[in-house]
Amino acid sequence: MLVIFGGSGDLAYQKLYPALYDIAERGLLPKGEYAIVATGRKYTQKEFESFFQHSLTSDNRHHKHEVKGEVFQTLARHIHFYQGDNREPSFYSGLSKYLDGLVKKGLPCGNRVFYVGVPQNLYSTVFTNIKSSGLHHSPCGWTRVIVEKPIGHDLPSAKIVNKLITSSFSEQQIFRLDHYLGKETLENVLTLRFKNSIFEPLLNNTHLDHIQITAAENFNIFKRGKFYDVTGALKDVGQNHILQMLTIATMERPKDDTDNSIHKARIKLIKSLSAKPSNVVFGQYQSYRKEDFVDPKSQTDTFFAVKLNIKSARFRNVPVYIRAGKQMASWVTEINYVFKSPKPNDSVLTVRLQPNEGVAVRLLTKKPGYEKTLEPTYMQFCYKHFFPNESFDAYEKLLQDVFAGRHTFFNTAEEVEALWQFIDPLSKKRSKTVFYQDNSWGPKEAIDLIERDGRKWLEPYHAFCQI
Repeated sequence: MLVIFGGSGDLAYQKLYPALYDIAERGLLPKGEYAIVATGRKYTQKEFESFFQHSLTSDNRHHKHEVKGEVFQTLARHIHFYQGDNREPSFYSGLSKYLDGLVKKGLPCGNRVFYVGVPQNLYSTVFTNIKSSGLHHSPCGWTRVIVEKPIGHDLPSAKIVNKLITSSFSEQQIFRLDHYLGKETLENVLTLRFKNSIFEPLLNNTHLDHIQITAAENFNIFKRGKFYDVTGALKDVGQNHILQMLTIATMERPKDDTDNSIHKARIKLIKSLSAKPSNVVFGQYQSYRKEDFVDPKSQTDTFFAVKLNIKSARFRNVPVYIRAGKQMASWVTEINYVFKSPKPNDSVLTVRLQPNEGVAVRLLTKKPGYEKTLEPTYMQFCYKHFFPNESFDAYEKLLQDVFAGRHTFFNTAEEVEALWQFIDPLSKKRSKTVFYQDNSWGPKEAIDLIERDGRKWLEPYHAFCQI
């Protein structure tokens, strides 16, 4: 049984329901009876069924493939909607009776997963009442809970949230979800590094000049102004998505492949990071203040760039440059290992997460002809070429991990708090927000950040995995 708090919300609409459909289409949901119970204030049962279907068939950028009628009809038979206000204690006792009622009607009494997709200011109410109503225990199986990022908005608040969650569930029951950790290419970085003998011996300060991470989006904040204007890019994606990309790209080889060993290696890497507040640039795209629900005098960052260092023998004197933002020149997320070479940026190992996922090596080759003319070219591995019919959405994979009890690509409380411990000083001692043109690569100050070290931002290779 999957119980969804915030079942009529945008996260469920955009990501959770399309993922559930894809799992159903693959035939990976239980063959017998099961229940998906969405909760919310808005809908009746029939209205919710239409809402669920609309999430699959509308112009949803997270779900752009055919919806098969027979798959949807089979899935729809297992969908239930419990109407109520989760701010009221009576909601939880009523929900408990509702779930028991489904069992009396023939649903197997078994395992339960709770997905909490509600604003953080409701966490105290939600988790306190889950426990007081007894929902945190399944009468006939295990219980697990999924909590969406962000966890808190700084270190003190993250500790409070973690304490709230662990007051109702054990750490083994908790799955703190950040969909970036479910991206196939990011997961494959561990395979690229530790299951092959080609690259890992070269990823150190003997061979590397620096590392670059770019996470650029060529779109705005949509209608998320209420959330975004009090959060900003550094806290929205820097504290989680970007640092977790860096962690997987640079962590030491874990002792083994267990969840615990991988978590320890990630946490150790996070705790080795250092950066000066003076090496952080905060930017805002020029049209941002015209967005809905945004303060017309807002100083919120929609872009940030940072130079940081890893305090380890492997990466000593190998700086890391990160830039991330909205309304930029292109949509691209990639990790670039830049090797030492006579001419900067000639030798690069690129792992691209989106779009056109893959791995490429940039190297110099001789151009055909009588003259010895060298030019950069690429050797590429492209997922869509080798696995054309096997794409998996991150939410789809992570939900399956929850059902199976795999914690590898979820955050522990210690990891979340370590991430905030690194970000907080950079956020609190921030420089003035500067402006950049819409559809550009960010403010001039971000270019200066890397160029004063004699380096340049890489221009993303637009032909990457398009052939």
